[in-house]
Parts: sequence; structure tokens; C-alpha cells
Amino acid sequence: MTKKNELSDIWSEMVGEKGDLVERSESYARWTIPAIMLPDGRQESEAGYEADKGSVEIGAPVVNHLANRIVDVLFPVSRPFFTVRMTDDTQIALDQTVEEEQAGALREAVHTAMRKIENRAMNGMNLAAYRPMAIEVSKHLAVTGNSLIRVKKDNTRVQYGVNRYGVRRDATGKVIEVMLFDKKRLEAFDEKSQKLIKEVHFSMKPDDVLDLHTHYKLKDGKWLVRQEADGVSLQNDTKVSEKDFDLIVLVWSLAPGENYGRGLVEDMAVAFHKLDVLGEAEMEFLAILTDLKFLVRPGSVLSKGIADLNRSRRGSYHVGVEGDISVPDMGKRTDVQVLRSTIQDSEATVKEAFLMTSVRDAERVTAEEIRMVANQLESTFGGLYSRLSIQWQQPEAERALEASQWRKLVDDADMYEIVVTTGLESLSREGQIDNLRLAIGDMQMLEAVPEEIRAGFHPTRFAKFVAANRSVDVKDIMKTEAEIQAEQEAAMAQAGRMEQQAAGAKAQGAVAEAAGKKAVEGGGQ
Repeated sequence: MTKKNELSDIWSEMVGEKGDLVERSESYARWTIPAIMLPDGRQESEAGYEADKGSVEIGAPVVNHLANRIVDVLFPVSRPFFTVRMTDDTQIALDQTVEEEQAGALREAVHTAMRKIENRAMNGMNLAAYRPMAIEVSKHLAVTGNSLIRVKKDNTRVQYGVNRYGVRRDATGKVIEVMLFDKKRLEAFDEKSQKLIKEVHFSMKPDDVLDLHTHYKLKDGKWLVRQEADGVSLQNDTKVSEKDFDLIVLVWSLAPGENYGRGLVEDMAVAFHKLDVLGEAEMEFLAILTDLKFLVRPGSVLSKGIADLNRSRRGSYHVGVEGDISVPDMGKRTDVQVLRSTIQDSEATVKEAFLMTSVRDAERVTAEEIRMVANQLESTFGGLYSRLSIQWQQPEAERALEASQWRKLVDDADMYEIVVTTGLESLSREGQIDNLRLAIGDMQMLEAVPEEIRAGFHPTRFAKFVAANRSVDVKDIMKTEAEIQAEQEAAMAQAGRMEQQAAGAKAQGAVAEAAGKKAVEGGGQ
């Protein structure tokens, strides 16, 4: 049984371990999307509160752009982001025990069956509902460097910002302890929990809000899960395997020895701070320039009736001479152009960092552009693509397939593995296509070889030699010797049948010609 306030104390320790992370995250959110990290623990839905949005105009657009690009690459709507395929050991055993033609046919049958399983799992995952949450997660990662996804029992997802959870890692960076912080009304708890809470807080009303702490700790390969509401243990301790762990803890980048990640906005903090200062200065400058004042010449007829002049309607007539009213020269009006030019230079730097200049502005982009973004995510952000593939896509792929009960549809599930196909695996496949394209180009070199020498080349062996040196595995796309021989025999048989048909037609023609000639001769007699 959890001791009173034990989890509350752990949460306080974890909050202290964050240092100034939450305060820094609030500043980064102020420059970009304030709702990501509202100050003073305020909730997004709190009525009558509007967060300070800072003076960085480009902040929200670049974060939204990058978040959408990340989700487009990680969770494409046009195809599954994972595949189920035979393990390497299974494929080796298959090649050793089955004839080459049969092995190819079996691979094709397995591929067709697995595609059905993948589509079934994707339908169950419902990307239409998943993507908005995924975009929100990506925003948090870019701005604060941290985000957490909790998978609820009804298979929906809840996103947590870094101010609502704490985490501890071991020396290798693996998560070993997590604490979630929520606020929940008393009436939202089940009856058993309400009874436990009222035994300690007997004066609580149904609409009173409690602090709910949910604690996860990894021990001996199992996650021990405990909950506490306002210092009261809910006595619902459970143990779950690592496979059934319902949290996905994500970081943008993680330095050795740290529990929390750092985001792209922090990397670009100097540029954002500069834009914030310059943006505020520009607004003040423009406010001064647009605050027009008029001068009235002393001694003029108008000087005695300025109040009446201010109250008069537009287009009214007044007695006076030219020069009675003038506008003061502000002098430095052109300096605002210099300020605007400086801001634009800094905005261009930020846009480039957030890949906003990499892909054309359009509602739909080509597959080549998506591939380019995928490559940039991997190279520009120091392996971000690989990290999210392992930390985010792989668990979601396994969870989607388990929910589809795919193991019941195959004879031996251990013969297969779940592989994410939009991370490095996807880049590798695209690289194989490029290599194949180069190999085909190399094969055309054979045309430049003198005919008497080319006659000594074995076409299939030459093609395999070129493919091997371009790192292309052609065993699944090239015909086997048996298939080539079978096709040759079939072609020869077809040619023989055609010759027989031609000979038969010729014989019939000769007979018909002879019969016709005889008929003519008979008629002449």
C-alpha cells in the first residue's frame, strides 16, 4: 500500500530535477505557440486568460509547418508506415529448403497476405483521428524538446507537455521511471476511489478538483503502476510488461546524462530572441510614426479655435491661410525600412532551420519532396528521423497490429517481424531504386562493346555482375535459368505449332487450287 503523500513527494523531487526547463519552455512557447506551455500552470481552457504572444510573427507558422512535415513523413495517409515481413532467418531457411521458383512464389503470397493484415491494422488505428494528436506532439517536440503520449484503454491517445510529467533515465538514456500529473474532479473517479478519498477528505464535494499522480517504475522487466489523489493511495497497484507499457516518452534530442530533451527552438534561441526584440521595437517605432501631430501657426485665425477645429466634421470649411497648419518632420522615418530588412534576414534564418524553404507551398506535395524532407530530418536534425522511428513509430506499429489480432491469422508469428517502412528503411529502399537505375544504365555499356567480343558475354551473368557491384539484389526480379529454359521450350513449341498450322493451310490451299483447276477443265469439256 502506498504511504500517504509518497507520490506527491516523488513528484516534487522530479519537478526540482527539471531545473529551469519549464521556465525556458514557457519562453520558447511565447516566441512560437503560447498555448503549448502556458505560464503559472494555467490551463488552455481557462476562461478570460490570453497568453502573452511575444513579438515573433514567424514563430507559429514555422512550428506548424515543421510539425505537419514530420507527421506527413512519419504517418503518411496514402500507405501503411510499417510492414510485416519474414525475418532474415526465415528467408535464409526458405532459400535453403525450397526451390528458387517456389521460394519466389511463396514470398509473393506472403507479401499479399501481409498487405491485408497491414491494411486491417491501419484501419483500426484510424489515422484521421490520430494525426491531429501527432501534430500536437510534434509541436511540443520542436518547441520544448519533450512530449509524452499516453494510450488509454479505449485506444485513444492523450498528449502530455513537459510541465505535466516527470521522467528519470538510466545511464544509457532508457526511461526507468515516469510520473504523470493530472487534475480530476472527484465525481470522475470510480466509486471505490471516491470512497477511499472521502475517508481522508470527508468534506470534499463532487465538483472539487484533485491532484492525481500516476507513477510508473521499471523493476525486473516489469512496470509497477501506482496512483495517488491528493495524497490518498487509490490502492490500484498493477504490474505490466514492457510490451504493454502504455506510455511513449519522446524527445527531440537528448544529451548524455540528461533526463529531458532539448528542442529546435532552444537551438535557435538567439535568432528567436533577436526577432522578439526587433519585433517589439518595430511595433513601437510604427506606433510613434503613426501618432500624427499637427502644428498651428501662432497668431493665425485658427489658433483661437483649435477646440472647435478638432470637433468639426471632415470636409468642413474654416477661415485661414495656407501655412496656418503644418505637420512636423519626424526625421528618421526611413529607419523603419532598415529595421524591417534586419527582421527579414533573421526570419529567413529561422525559416531555413525549420525547413520552411525546403518544400514548395502547396496543398499536396510529391513523393519525391516527402522523401527529401525525410532525408533532411535525418541529416539536419542529427538523427531525429531514426530516433522517432524507434521511439514512436515502432511502438505504435506493434500496438496497431496487436489490436488487429494479426497473430491469429498466421501459422507461426515468430517467423515474421514488424518493420517501420518510413524511416531509414524507406530511405534504404529509395536508395535501392537509385542503385537499380544506375545498374540499368551500366548495362547499356554493353552496346559499346565490339560485336565479336559482345558475343562472348553471357547476358544474365553480365547483368548479375553489374547489379552486384551496384549493391542491387536481383534474385526476386530476374528470371531463373529454369524459367528461361521453360519459356524457350514454350516458344519453340509455339513456333512448331505455327509451322504445322502454316503447312496445313498451305496444303489446304494447294488442294483447293487443284480442285478449282480441275473444275475449270471439266467445264471446258
